Amino acid sequence: MEAALENFSRLIREWRCSKTLKISAVAQELGVATSTWGHWEEARRFPSLDNLVLLSKYTKIPIQHFLCPNHTRCPFCSRASFPRANKS
Repeated sequence: MEAALENFSRLIREWRCSKTLKISAVAQELGVATSTWGHWEEARRFPSLDNLVLLSKYTKIPIQHFLCPNHTRCPFCSRASFPRANKS
């Protein structure tokens, strides 16, 4: 779980920075506290399933990328047919 948390944290931090967004702006858009987003980026907490789905839709990062640190090399992830969370 620790590897998944670190991976998740890195992905959302890189995504936010690539968009040059402030933590407060992203948190407000998602309806979470600024401290909540901060905890996610600092790998202190993992989001709830509902928030994970919301994050996937918002960032357009597939959920399996958040959950599997080795998703690019994972035999399960490469074969799996995950529903795309970024569709409405």
